[in-house]
Amino acid sequence: MTQALAHKTQLIPYRDGFVAWHEFGSPVPNQLPLILLHGGHGSWEHWARNLDGLAGHFHIFVPDMPGFGQSTFFDGQFQSGMMEPMIATMNALFGENKLVNIAGFSFGGFVAAHLANQRKHIAKLVLLGSAGHGGPRRPRGELLAWKEIESSGDIQKLNEVMRENLYQQMISTYERVDAEAIRIHRDACIATRFKSKPIARPGGLAEQLEQYSGPALLIWGEHDITCDPEYLIEKLVSGRSNRAKELVIDAGHWVQYEKPDQINASLIQWFESA
Repeated sequence: MTQALAHKTQLIPYRDGFVAWHEFGSPVPNQLPLILLHGGHGSWEHWARNLDGLAGHFHIFVPDMPGFGQSTFFDGQFQSGMMEPMIATMNALFGENKLVNIAGFSFGGFVAAHLANQRKHIAKLVLLGSAGHGGPRRPRGELLAWKEIESSGDIQKLNEVMRENLYQQMISTYERVDAEAIRIHRDACIATRFKSKPIARPGGLAEQLEQYSGPALLIWGEHDITCDPEYLIEKLVSGRSNRAKELVIDAGHWVQYEKPDQINASLIQWFESA
C-alpha cells in the first residue's frame, strides 16, 4: 500500500462503543461501494496488498469487525456481538437500503454470507477461503502458543512464533512469510477479543448461501489448509447457476496476500461485470 492512497478511519458509534471503518479512495461512477471483510485473528490489514489495485475501481470500506483491531468488543455471541453491530454501522454509513458489494476472507466470508441474508441489499458476494463450511481440513501441524511470549516482551521470539503459525495456517511457503505478514498477523492477534472459531468451525455457510439468490464467487487457494477445495467446489458451487468458483494455484489460505494481482483482477472482473 502506497502513501498516496487516501485512508480515512471513521469510528461509527454502536451501543457503548464503536466499529472502526477504514475508507479508501472515493466514489466511482456507476460502481457500488465495495466492503472487504477480514478473517479471524485479523484486521483490515488482511487486505493491505489489495487496496492500491482496487481503489481505482471501487470506493472501498474495510472494517475492523467488532472485537477485532480498533473496534469495540461487545460480547462473544455471533448475533448480538457481531451481526447486529455490523448491520447497524453499515446502515449508518450507507443507509439501510443502499446496495453494496462484499468480499469476505475466511471468517469474514461467513459474516458476509450472513449479512447478505440479514441486511439484504448485497448485490454480489466474493468469498475467499470462507469459514463455516463444516467440511474437512488439511492441517499441517499445531499452532504455537504465543500469549505468554507476548506478555514477556520478547518481540524477536514472538515474531518467530508468528512466522511459524503463518506457515502452519495462512501462507503456503516459508519464503512468503515476510516481515509485513508477520507484523500484520502479530498486531491483529494481540488485538483480537472475539472468538470466531467456535462459531464458524461447526458449519452453517451452505445454509446461508442457499438463502442468497445473488451472484457469488467462491475462491480458494490450492494449498488452503482450512479446507479441501475440491470437496467444497462440489458441495457449494456445482449445479448452482448463481455461483462461480476459482482455484488459485500455488497459494494458501491468505490467498489475497500471496496472489494480490490475481485476486484483484478477479474481484474487478466480478464486481464490474453486469
